[in-house]
Amino acid sequence: MVDAPRTPEPTQETATRRNILKGAGAAVGAFIAFEAIGGVTLAAGAAPKTTQVANGVIFPDPTLCIGCLTCEVICSQVHKQEGLSDLPRIRVFNNSNTQVDPAVQAQYPGRGQFHQQPCLQCPTAECLYVCPVNALRIEPTSGARYIREDVCVACNRCAEACIFPVSPEQDATNGLVFGQESRISYDPVKDNFTKCDLCFWRDGTQSGLAGTGPACAQQCPINIRIRQGILKVDEGRMCLSVPSVNDKATWDELRSFQTVAGAPRQASKTTA
Repeated sequence: MVDAPRTPEPTQETATRRNILKGAGAAVGAFIAFEAIGGVTLAAGAAPKTTQVANGVIFPDPTLCIGCLTCEVICSQVHKQEGLSDLPRIRVFNNSNTQVDPAVQAQYPGRGQFHQQPCLQCPTAECLYVCPVNALRIEPTSGARYIREDVCVACNRCAEACIFPVSPEQDATNGLVFGQESRISYDPVKDNFTKCDLCFWRDGTQSGLAGTGPACAQQCPINIRIRQGILKVDEGRMCLSVPSVNDKATWDELRSFQTVAGAPRQASKTTA
């Protein structure tokens, strides 16, 4: 049985450092962010900077989720093995509005109603542009937007820039409270922010869990049963799939149902 993700306990030292960094140099930070998105050149009539599009994104199907939390646990585990923050990069929430698939109801009666919320690997990701120390990077092979945890200064700007908030943490299926407000999380144990990186370093040569790509999609028990033919659903459906972000229609669909109440600029991500 794998260990569940631990509940981070913030310390006064890390909280103080974070607040100082968050509040210090706001004007300088604003200019850095403005320049990072090409604000100076935009004012002169030039086009904004373009970024490499991610090769994939975690695309959840809430109607197939049984709330087992395997995705959260395996995410925590494989990242910890890499020396990274063990906060889960995907979270599962209770959601009474989810219409559970009949095939899931038949095999897992009474398991509840859930929805999963990962990072959306935005084609135009605001988090990339606001970091004052260039800790937000694009991994060149996968195109994954990720955080260099050894560079991050925990200033909170990436989390504030993310336009996709998470559901209220009191609805989190695991019952843990991280203080998470967007798809980017603060880890007070490591004193850095973290987000989904598509497990880009899982190329088949890593130690620990064998396989490639996102561990959550690989280990999801519903996905496994679908691949084995035990769970019968429409062809192509998975509880967690990894389609290409280059498919604009797919990403727009993901954006539309992952935009929860209160999300800013809900229509601002309509272009890839």
